[in-house]
Amino acid sequence: MTSPLSDLSDDRSESADTAKTRVVILGTGWGGFNLAKELTDSPSWLSKTFLGRSDPDPNVEITVISPSNHFVFTPLLPSTATGTLEFHTIQEPVRNLPSVTYLQAKGRTINYEKSTISCMGTHTLSGMRTFEVPYDKLVVSVGVKTGTFGTKNVAEFENTSVFFLKHLHHARGIRLRTLELFEIASYPSTSDEERHRLLSFVVVGAGPTSCEYASELHDFLKEDMSRLYPDLMRYITITLVEAGDDILTPFDQTLREYIKGLFKSRSIDIKVKTAVQGIYKFDHPRYKQEGTKAALSDGTELEYGLMVWSAGLAPTVFTENLDSENLDPADRVMRSRAGRIITDKYLRVKGREGQVWAIGDCAEIEDAPLPQLAQVAQQQAQYLAPIMANKQEEDAKGWEYFTLGSMMSAGSFKGIYDGSTFGNPHGWHTKTGKMQGLSAWLAWRGTYWFRQLSLKNKILIPIYWLKAQVMGRCTGKF
Repeated sequence: MTSPLSDLSDDRSESADTAKTRVVILGTGWGGFNLAKELTDSPSWLSKTFLGRSDPDPNVEITVISPSNHFVFTPLLPSTATGTLEFHTIQEPVRNLPSVTYLQAKGRTINYEKSTISCMGTHTLSGMRTFEVPYDKLVVSVGVKTGTFGTKNVAEFENTSVFFLKHLHHARGIRLRTLELFEIASYPSTSDEERHRLLSFVVVGAGPTSCEYASELHDFLKEDMSRLYPDLMRYITITLVEAGDDILTPFDQTLREYIKGLFKSRSIDIKVKTAVQGIYKFDHPRYKQEGTKAALSDGTELEYGLMVWSAGLAPTVFTENLDSENLDPADRVMRSRAGRIITDKYLRVKGREGQVWAIGDCAEIEDAPLPQLAQVAQQQAQYLAPIMANKQEEDAKGWEYFTLGSMMSAGSFKGIYDGSTFGNPHGWHTKTGKMQGLSAWLAWRGTYWFRQLSLKNKILIPIYWLKAQVMGRCTGKF
């Protein structure tokens, strides 16, 4: 039966939308979400007066397409994996953005001639249906996925004994697995050998995310689990495995040595120049459950109960499809050997200028590659906003990155900040010095509190920080 309002709705949308610029944004990460927010938020009086920002243009129609219906404040993700923060405190629902049409789906292919993008719904109830979305301007900000380097069984064992750390469901899985391991280890029938295996925690990769998680895990075990499972503390080990020559390579050497000293004092074992070559299941006469072990490049094997894999990045399926051999050469886009979409200095996709832009981790500026960081994607979103809103010519001024330095929390009121390069790495920059210890930890917390995108989370996060410090972290399994 046809709705009595359907004809009216169709006529209204056709007449009202003919003059609108249809901006489609793929992705709800640091690039996509911040771009949508910039395009739809009404600026404050201060922003209007001193930054020249104006109200959203009603003639710009914003559509956001992503399998994730929320933005995740990723620097605080390790904190949720151990219960320091709750999951809802670091996420922002996309549908809270005013005047945004959101579609929970995955982009698959682009038809440049028709200016449409083919999408596939992600809901089981939808039957994985496909549909087309038209655009006048398309911004690709699909990010990247965790790279496994083809390591045997890593992908096969995901969410059972190997966990990635890029999304909220990953952090939730890590937290539940950690609690489960302690419960199994507490059984009277569990042997000492099996307790050692169950409570062996392995973190693969030694970048900021891995080191922050190792620090959070140490604090969680020392401050909370030791109170609940005092007899199991002697079985716990934490091992950091890094294939490269050192940990935290983006940071200054003195800061790296500081973190290595901290980890040594906390009995966190660091294995550098060591790669995981494969993950295997095995049986043991003293184990009640099937065991899991990692084969390392130094010839040793490491039995474990939980592995957190944060060792590399890889292009998403959508990015790979843009350069598929099945496409006509005219329909392909340029990608670097790292699988990133090549853009010019105006963030326009090479060969698709005026139609398609790419920002964030999935993109790379030709001849000026930058690290895949949140602050890069966020600044690119701020640059693109007036272009998408038809308030600035697309080639009026090239985008320039301004780095604010790098920081990391090491837990227990300690952290590091590296301002060795403050400014544009490919232009003017200066040194602002380095910090370590309490001052860097306070700077880390203060910065990430200030950068929260909603008042709700600015209120909730300090409350949970205080709650974790005074009353402990959440250890309920549900």
